[in-house]
Amino acid sequence: MPTRVVLVRHAQSEFNARHLIQGQLDPPLDDVGLEQLRVGAPRAASEHSDASRVYTSDLSRASTTARAIADALNVDVIADVRLRERHLGNLQGLPRAELKDAEPSAYAAWKSRDPNQTIPGGGECGREVDERLCDFFREIARDGPQKVIAVTHGGVLGRVFSGGRNGDEKRLCGMRRGVGNLAECVIDVDVDGSWRCEYATWASGRFLESTALDADDVA
Repeated sequence: MPTRVVLVRHAQSEFNARHLIQGQLDPPLDDVGLEQLRVGAPRAASEHSDASRVYTSDLSRASTTARAIADALNVDVIADVRLRERHLGNLQGLPRAELKDAEPSAYAAWKSRDPNQTIPGGGECGREVDERLCDFFREIARDGPQKVIAVTHGGVLGRVFSGGRNGDEKRLCGMRRGVGNLAECVIDVDVDGSWRCEYATWASGRFLESTALDADDVA
């Protein structure tokens, strides 16, 4: 049996609210994000009460989210840098609306479909993100069949979405505007680190219901 990983995007950060590119910068959650946790973390814990542990990116917007869910579950939180957002080089900290004009080369590299295209300013290529994710998934799958929660970032979830072995089922996905804050994406991981996505429920925002904001896919 595969290992089930419930991937959760972090709650709303200060940069999300201001439509700034985050990458591996580390803005905290804002008041809306903290309210999202107050409402949504207990719901996530109740829905996944059989999760054995909670993993998280070490960036504070993710780790704060993970701690709220883990406290509701009464399980440990394990920080792992492999769950970090993609490093976006010269784009980090810029307003999304200004990217194309302010950093045209970096913007083009970010939008490139070439997995080996790095982003100027020390940014990662897609392949580097894929490799660290696969390494993380392979490691947790070695522990045998289980369910875990992993709190991560929008750009990472985009790579997971694209890399599923069952990519022919993407047509089942109803997502239109990216993965919203505190939305979940479920995958099943095999021992080789590959995964299958539950595309039909991808980016579910059920933990927030009426308190959910429009999906903000700003990295």
